Parts: sequence; structure tokens; C-alpha cells
Amino acid sequence: MSGPEGWVPEFPGQRPPFDGPPGNTLALQHGAYSPRVIDPLAEEIRSSVLVDPATDYLAAPRFSPAVWAWARAEAQVQVLTEYLERAAEAAGDGVGDLDQDRVRSAYLLLHRAEARALSGRRALGLDPLAAARLGRDKAAAHVDTARLMAELHRQEQARLAAESERVDGEVVEDGESQ
Repeated sequence: MSGPEGWVPEFPGQRPPFDGPPGNTLALQHGAYSPRVIDPLAEEIRSSVLVDPATDYLAAPRFSPAVWAWARAEAQVQVLTEYLERAAEAAGDGVGDLDQDRVRSAYLLLHRAEARALSGRRALGLDPLAAARLGRDKAAAHVDTARLMAELHRQEQARLAAESERVDGEVVEDGESQ
């Protein structure tokens, strides 16, 4: 049995690798586990969030792993939703054949991916409530900073005034005041 050029069997009777077309997806059901399917879509989702001026804080390197994990979960949701829509169309009932293990397992995986995506959205401030909380916290931090700066300014003015009074009221050694 011959295989691809340069291929040598590791043991007697080993079959050559499948010589299908590049990017073969014959065995692929939905692609939610395939980096080949998920990663390009996740990169697209991640990029669209990072160019938004409202989420510019997510461009910091420390957020990179969290943004990537969220984008992958969103990509899985999208891929599984499309797969289940095709299954529903094929079944003609709007749901899909729930007697098929692959359809049931896709629904379960979709539920888990949606939960991860929702959790990531909340953690990154990408859903409305989390964005509002983040905005409130930022505004509170600015107010706290302004109060702190005002208090420091007040203390500095008080220190300067006390120092000025001390210098004005100091008596020189010969008995005269300055």
C-alpha cells in the first residue's frame, strides 16, 4: 500500500493517512471543537470589540486571555446556533431531531457555551448592566480622586499658612521679630 510521498508506515499493516483535500471537513458535524473553525471567528469577534472606543480598556495585555476565552465562547455559540438551525430545517419542525445524539449534544454544548459567553461578557463589562456598573465605578473613582486631590490641596494650603505664620511670628536672637 502506498501513501503520500515520503510517508513510511510505523508498523506492518499501518494504513496511509487520508489523502483528502486540504481543509477536509467531511467528518465535521458542527465544528464547535475545531480550532480551524472557531479560532478565525473568535479572532473576528475579538477584533471587533477591541476597535470599539467604548471598550478600549480591553486592549491592555492583562485582559488578553479573558477576551480570547470570551471570543471563543461567542464563536462556539455562533457555530452551534447555525448547526442547530440547519438541523431544524432538515427536520422541518424548527427544533431538529432530538432522537439524534448529535443534535441533543449540540443543544447541551450550546447551553454551556452560552453560559461561558454570558459570564465573559459580564466579567469584561460587555453587557448593559456590567457596562453601567463599570461606568459607575469609573465615575466614582474620578470623584474619589477629585476629593483626594482637593483634600491634599487644602492640607498643603494649611501647611503653607502655618509655616507662614511661624516665620512671621518668629523672634530673632536680638529680640526683634521678623
